[in-house]
Amino acid sequence: MPCYFLRLIASAFNTYKAVLMGKIIVFFNHKGGVGKTTLVHNLGFILADKGLKILLVDADPQMNLTAAVYGLSTSIEYSADEDSKWSKYTKDYISLSEHLNIELKGTHCSKKMFRVKSKKNKDGLVDLISGDINLANVEADLYGIVKNKNTFTDDIPFKFESSISKKKSDYDFILIDTSPSGSSVINAMMMLLSDYFIAPVSPTFFSLQAIDNLSAIFQNWINLLSNYQTTKSFKGLSFQPKFLGLVVQMAKRFNGGSENKQKGTSFSKAAEKWIANVNESVKRFQTFAAIRNMAVSEEQFRNIFGAASNPFIIQTCCDFTNQLRSIAEKAGIPVVHLTQDICNKYKDPSAYVDITKPDGQYKISFDSIFKSYNTIADDLICLISSKEK
Repeated sequence: MPCYFLRLIASAFNTYKAVLMGKIIVFFNHKGGVGKTTLVHNLGFILADKGLKILLVDADPQMNLTAAVYGLSTSIEYSADEDSKWSKYTKDYISLSEHLNIELKGTHCSKKMFRVKSKKNKDGLVDLISGDINLANVEADLYGIVKNKNTFTDDIPFKFESSISKKKSDYDFILIDTSPSGSSVINAMMMLLSDYFIAPVSPTFFSLQAIDNLSAIFQNWINLLSNYQTTKSFKGLSFQPKFLGLVVQMAKRFNGGSENKQKGTSFSKAAEKWIANVNESVKRFQTFAAIRNMAVSEEQFRNIFGAASNPFIIQTCCDFTNQLRSIAEKAGIPVVHLTQDICNKYKDPSAYVDITKPDGQYKISFDSIFKSYNTIADDLICLISSKEK
């Protein structure tokens, strides 16, 4: 049965929980500023609101996902002062380098993961393995190890993978936010231990160029870590990721006419042209990855994301208005959790943000964002509820 039908059935009867198995999804694009962290942040909380247990991993030393999940919205909260919220949280909650070193170096860390329970579903939660600046040291150590393979360190990539993959039994999804670096060995290992990966993009020339460069980046990662691929006699990295597709972020909507405003589905001519161009680029990368058994087929894509979907573009999400983004950041919540009360409390005094007015720009933008991200979440639930591999 096509996956989109399975999704409808699962949604209607809320039975998908019985068949879920934890999956690791990496989000990567070596072009920064494409809304990657925003996508991971919002998806994590939407999935939790649907009753799932989500682990977010911040593998980006910039730590933007960590700040977003912590709900830090001011420079005071985000400062290094001893009494700041940031300092308190980094003392109390485990970072990725601390988590990795438990396996890699056998160190002990009693810190727990930061947790946010869903307010909409008693079963849903989001846990976070925080990012931290010390990832640079881990990066340097790992690069030296993989470039100088020997009997004393050849199990390090396996231990790296194990530190993440053993969490699959505790969560429905592990979503990993990576840095925008094609040379990062941490990114390479995260990718090669994952089950699936998604590339967030924005409608710009440089993002299009980044998709064209993905094949070279992946080939470099494969070459770098080929000696550590798991075999029958060797425990290493799984080399099992499947490319799902792109999520187009920050696409400009077409603002002409009340009919188009109400539909909220029309994008600017520039965005539409870019989407047509990126479709060709992503298909070239999918062909490269499929030869290496690292991509879903076009048929599988349509089964997962719907018969009318456009391989390999998972969703095209409209641009957040500056006001909606600013309010969400001030409130310390994902954009999809905005309400009119929150907008009234945190809006700019010079602007009135109404996400309830039927033909208003803010409602159209919010509804479009909410619908796109919820559709992605439902499709991911469908993915792990189906037999797709």
